[in-house]
Amino acid sequence: MSILTPWGYTLTTLNSLDSIISVQDFNTMTASKYATDSRLQSVLNSASQMIRDYCGWHLCPSTSCEFKTTFYDNRVTVNRDILIQLPARFVTGITSVKIGDTYCQSYVFETNGILRIYEYNLYIHPSTSIEVEYTAGVPDGLANALKDIAGNKAVKALVKVNGVSAEMVGSMQISYNSAWMNEAAGIGAVEKSVLNPYTLRGVF
Repeated sequence: MSILTPWGYTLTTLNSLDSIISVQDFNTMTASKYATDSRLQSVLNSASQMIRDYCGWHLCPSTSCEFKTTFYDNRVTVNRDILIQLPARFVTGITSVKIGDTYCQSYVFETNGILRIYEYNLYIHPSTSIEVEYTAGVPDGLANALKDIAGNKAVKALVKVNGVSAEMVGSMQISYNSAWMNEAAGIGAVEKSVLNPYTLRGVF
């Protein structure tokens, strides 16, 4: 049971990635306004994937991961220590670090995904393999901002798919401008500002 992600690492204990916001939570958020729409789960999946692609990793849930690469990877640098930028943020634990056939014991990691292996003295050919097993991801209790963004993007997409430009809510008519509607197809500026703490940065 595992998933090879589009971002170059494996989720080792999952066989599928759920949407960031569940149908149940979305229906609560929207007072079940879209509960009968047959496209709801597909739209939630698409919104979640768009957010994950923008951030560059699976985001949530917190789960076991495996990253395999070599020293040709520009996410790896060697001086006296070896620095590895894991393809994740919210790293909460390292299970094992293996270089070639050797397991490393002297290392430290930061929650932003930087792993430092201290004073690794063996000769390293650039094609030498690196395998890191770790735990990363935003726990459910801290994912409310992500759920809000996914839910809002889903609403925009459902409204756009239905071709609605205005609707009555109670006694009020609400109109949707074209710029707001077009945000359904991408990550908007406000969403980017919220997602910035979750987004992978450039290497070293």
